[in-house]
Amino acid sequence: MKIHLLSGFLGSGKTTAIQYACYNLLQQDIKVGVITNDQGIKLVDGSFFESLGIPNKQVINGCFCCNYNDLDASIQSLIDANNPDVIFAESVGSCTDIVATVSKPLQHIRKDVQVTISTFADVRLLQMLLAGNSNVFDEAVSYIYHKQLEEAGIIVMNKIDLISTTELDKIKELMQEKYSTKTLLYLSATDADGIQQWLQTLNTFSPAQHSALQIDYEIYGAGEAKLAWLDEELTIYNSTDNAVQSAVALASTIYQKIQQQHFAIGHLKFLLNDNIKLSYTATTQPDNQYIITNQSTATLLINARVQVTPEALDRLVKAAIKDIEIATNSHITISSISAFQPGYPRPTYRMAD
Repeated sequence: MKIHLLSGFLGSGKTTAIQYACYNLLQQDIKVGVITNDQGIKLVDGSFFESLGIPNKQVINGCFCCNYNDLDASIQSLIDANNPDVIFAESVGSCTDIVATVSKPLQHIRKDVQVTISTFADVRLLQMLLAGNSNVFDEAVSYIYHKQLEEAGIIVMNKIDLISTTELDKIKELMQEKYSTKTLLYLSATDADGIQQWLQTLNTFSPAQHSALQIDYEIYGAGEAKLAWLDEELTIYNSTDNAVQSAVALASTIYQKIQQQHFAIGHLKFLLNDNIKLSYTATTQPDNQYIITNQSTATLLINARVQVTPEALDRLVKAAIKDIEIATNSHITISSISAFQPGYPRPTYRMAD
């Protein structure tokens, strides 16, 4: 069995890549499983894969490295229930040091599996950070981003369809200068050829090519503490059957308010009615025009990861809810909410050699 670990910063497109890779493999009658991961307990991605009918498990309340035993239990559960040929395991986007804390322990404990790591990067955010734009994230947060790239064996520059050929050529030049010893892929996760290229690379890549990081856990922990996590479940009621449009408007309003305050977005994810995913990052926002349906109620799950305090993020979301209730003549109820900072990273195992 193969376990493909995915690393990479928030909003880099890991979930989309897994989705389309699963489609590709299932068409070849290759059985798949997915393990999603987050610091919170209400995951958009886990619910999304559930809606797609893809066997999946979730490791919650912390990263893979700090919840290694939960990761291992999730792997075993997928084996027992579905016996997949391939498992994709997506680490939380604020996590690094995956080689020493996840990959090497897996290779040591589960000697019958092949393990790879791919580090994903949104090509536009990469472009900004390689150009020395220090205004995107705090220095400690940027430290995590660069450490993710440093430990990678395979770096996947994703979303290349969103930049020009000239911009892509410049990024290729910069990446070749800085990361020439790594396998560099340039693709769009929604493109079949790009996904096929990534899967072919995984099939020929050796785990021995991964090296453990030298990393300062004080800076790493400080970087995680700069980010606020907010998970919230809502139900929108609208007497004129515009509940879905109100939910989409709420997602857009939250994004706009964060932008107005100049808070750096790691990732904003929304799951509408358990099957429609909306995604906003530091560099992109979705086209929501296609979502048109008449319903008196709609559900919305919010996963917000933003460089700000949890208290400020909570206030901002509450203000957006009030604005949408007034603007759309809707009533919005909150069934669960959690706003917090990730805890200090304390890996279950760390195998640097």
